[in-house]
Amino acid sequence: MSRATAKGRRSGSGSATPLASSVPQQSAPVEEGAKRELVFLVADKGMEAMIGTFLGRQDFHYKLGCARFDFNHKTDIVRAGGHDPGLVKREAGKILNRRRREYRRAVVVVDNAYEGSPGPDEIHDRIAAQLDGVWEQFEVIVIDPELENWFWVDDPGLVKRVLLWTPKGGDRTPRQVLEEAGLWQHGAAKPGDPKRAVEYLYEEGYTGDQNNGIFKRLALALPSVRRCTDESFQRLMATLAEWFPAQGATAAGEYGTDHTKQTEYKQ
Repeated sequence: MSRATAKGRRSGSGSATPLASSVPQQSAPVEEGAKRELVFLVADKGMEAMIGTFLGRQDFHYKLGCARFDFNHKTDIVRAGGHDPGLVKREAGKILNRRRREYRRAVVVVDNAYEGSPGPDEIHDRIAAQLDGVWEQFEVIVIDPELENWFWVDDPGLVKRVLLWTPKGGDRTPRQVLEEAGLWQHGAAKPGDPKRAVEYLYEEGYTGDQNNGIFKRLALALPSVRRCTDESFQRLMATLAEWFPAQGATAAGEYGTDHTKQTEYKQ
């Protein structure tokens, strides 16, 4: 099963004060009341597409069980150029710490699956050390093994639509095809290699897409997050619910299927 490293929310000043010296000096810092609520730093285009699209929905707060907050995918989500390894080494702090004067909170989202990965816990701690002492509130989300694990939700019909399932697949579900190919263990919640599973279906002609379009379509079409068992996604939901507590109708609609008009995210 996937896991998220959950040690990371900071609500104090932290102990890594030397990092603060790396933040560029600003002659006229933005007043706290004028800061934007949240900035995301992500490792690749797939994360940018999925998170940007989902938070672009009019009903995202109902789905996540949090209060609504202002989010602009053009300004509030930053894609790193160096991907996961660079963020883990030092780039996360370099990119985010200079934005502290503009934002109240920060979330970093990275994959665990890359060559030379030190593992989810170590990835989490290395990135957290870059932000501690600069950000009062931040979270590091490590997806194990990678973003495609968020894609494999327990809804075969939805997965077919998002993958643009072709006639070759017939009435079989993607899971059935992948089990026959030895890429999905019987009884497992998700494929052992979620990215390879998507690639295989495309290579064999079962789907019409394997690029970032699948993440956008899933984020737009997902009727509920109740079935999402990935621990890293659950950690993200818990963080947003803590930072933006739901009240009234939003709390009542937690994990619901509100059909408010959606706004499509476009790059």
